[in-house]
Amino acid sequence: MNLLPIVDRIDAWMCELRSLIRTTTTEPCEFEEALGRVLAEPIAAMFDSPSADVSAMDGYALRWSDVSSRNISVVGTVAAGRAPISLPSGSAVRIFTGAVIPAEAELVVQREYCLEHGDSIELQCPLESLRKGQNIRKRGENARAGDSVLSAGQLIRPQTMAGIASFAHTNQLTVYRRVRVCIINTGDELISLGESCEPWQIRDSNGPMLEAMLSPFMWVHVSRMRVRDTLESIEQAIRNALVDHDAILITGGVSMGDLDFVPQAIERVGGKIIFHRIPIRPGKPMLGAATDEGKLLLGLPGNPLSVATTFRRYGLSLLQSIAGIAEQEVAPIEKVQCEDEKKLDLLWFRLVKRRSDGVLVVASSQGSGDVASLAKCDGFVEIPPGQSASGEHRFYRFG
Repeated sequence: MNLLPIVDRIDAWMCELRSLIRTTTTEPCEFEEALGRVLAEPIAAMFDSPSADVSAMDGYALRWSDVSSRNISVVGTVAAGRAPISLPSGSAVRIFTGAVIPAEAELVVQREYCLEHGDSIELQCPLESLRKGQNIRKRGENARAGDSVLSAGQLIRPQTMAGIASFAHTNQLTVYRRVRVCIINTGDELISLGESCEPWQIRDSNGPMLEAMLSPFMWVHVSRMRVRDTLESIEQAIRNALVDHDAILITGGVSMGDLDFVPQAIERVGGKIIFHRIPIRPGKPMLGAATDEGKLLLGLPGNPLSVATTFRRYGLSLLQSIAGIAEQEVAPIEKVQCEDEKKLDLLWFRLVKRRSDGVLVVASSQGSGDVASLAKCDGFVEIPPGQSASGEHRFYRFG
């Protein structure tokens, strides 16, 4: 049996769902508050970079015709941030990194290759090691005025802030509005941390986990609620959340049981279901839908391991699309060790722990409700259909 179409089908469903959800609108943002946001408009260089020919080294700026001279007079010094000076024939200018070189200079010789005599220097390097343009960064070699430096859809990271600070025309940027996400946890059995827990009840771990998985991202705003296992309460919760949220993550109530009302509730609020029950483990009951307004409705199974893996593998990338992030993550391929040779005819997400030598080792687990094992792991690897876990596979970190 050819198992590869399983992965292709899942990718096709995700692409279809992604085509139906809409990117958020844009808004102005001050530069000082832009870290972690998503650029909505490209940024072009407002001037050449560098804006003049500058020295790439501390040393001496010379004319090419003077490199064979035994003693060369030093007629001045120029540092970064100062206006350039002229360079008479037969002389040198002491220059520091980033300083504008004299118009007449044709190379810069590093200071360590010069014997300094106060007001003159002797070159201590072979002449054949020198060339015109040496240690000079030419005007505009990094970027020309008007060149695109940053693109729309870029996540603003610390290094992006350096580019913005260097090239942006104003202090105000245009960014995509934060994605408003509502987490709805369903289940009559759920209670909060700190409450007395009866044997027939369980602590709500899915809500805190999803909120924590989203907390590092400045491009998202999260709210959370818990509802009872009734069609009416779930439907009303979704309707309320749709008023001012871009995406709704629902945990539980998505399978085939008598109390699994999420699919019906989504249809009642006008959601178009693109997929429901896909060939993955854990997380087979996952449901993906969108409204006519382009809002995401993602139904995740109730078991914590299923929630963690399906959200990390699929939900996060969908939210990134809504946020306007252009470059989707490609999970790294890493070496994996596993004690068993089990194989499945579906896509299998297996928990892993990173060993002290850096190798990922498949962890033992008692099933998708095993929060104890989940809490000890670093992430999971994606095992293609028909393959064992030992080998090289894509690794997804939880955080």
